Amino acid sequence: MWRAFVKRESHAPPELPRAGAWLRILAPRLPHHLASRVAVAVLAAMVQAGCGDSPTQPSDPTPGLHGGVLATFDVSGESFRVWFTDPAAIGTVLLVRDGRSRATIPAGPLRRGSGPGAHNAPWSWHLDPADVRMAEVTIELCDGRPSYVQAHLDEFIATVGQYCPWGARLVALDDRR
Repeated sequence: MWRAFVKRESHAPPELPRAGAWLRILAPRLPHHLASRVAVAVLAAMVQAGCGDSPTQPSDPTPGLHGGVLATFDVSGESFRVWFTDPAAIGTVLLVRDGRSRATIPAGPLRRGSGPGAHNAPWSWHLDPADVRMAEVTIELCDGRPSYVQAHLDEFIATVGQYCPWGARLVALDDRR
């Protein structure tokens, strides 16, 4: 007996994969029991991130810094931070922020470590907070990008002794006095 095979067209929407199939799509190489745990962990992290005390305020990356001004500078696409504690230097950097000073170059003695409160992390150097100043002009020897200082830190500390990037541009100021 011959049967005729008739192709039936269906206008029903395509069937969606089951929940377990989604895990196979997202994590195809993990065993099912591990993929389920990963999915639960990701979901829990997303929920926790959305339940913070203040969703618009990031946590303070430099806790413990008080009694000064934290300035962030950009030098050719690289940033570094300076912690100012000297009242005269603080006054000058505030004038720079307000556009009332041409002393736009942070200049000061270079020290090892990322500084108080690790304010200049990820760099392993910082400018001395008590002696850093804002200058209009400096010598070329202490100029450079933050990554150049990092790569030549021993030379900068032993020979140059200070850092004064000519192309520095003040991009943020956090007054913590």
